Amino acid sequence: MPHPLYLQFFRNYHQEEYWEAHEVLEELWQTQRDNDFYHGLIQIAAIMHQLRRGKVRGARKLATTARGYLRPYAPYREGVDLAQVLSWLENCLQKLPDQIEKIPLEDLEKLAIPVCPLPHVE
Repeated sequence: MPHPLYLQFFRNYHQEEYWEAHEVLEELWQTQRDNDFYHGLIQIAAIMHQLRRGKVRGARKLATTARGYLRPYAPYREGVDLAQVLSWLENCLQKLPDQIEKIPLEDLEKLAIPVCPLPHVE
């Protein structure tokens, strides 16, 4: 049975409460600091939070590190299709402009970066 904080992460995430999702899973990760899978998922939520604020540089940096944390667990772990998540991260890195701190939200929307595909939980 998955840990309640792990499940709450996905609930918050799909309610677009990205910072809260980040915080919930970080609480679990603090008890398992060597768990890079959780660390990578925390960064996915942080990327979504950054994107909602137009913070391109932060999103790019997190996408790079999240990719490194999650790659070893591909293609699938604890209900997460990591092949799909890694593809989403690559898409972010290709579309997000480099060397720019922040862009207006309307410009970010033109990049058509979808929400990272994470599973829904009951």
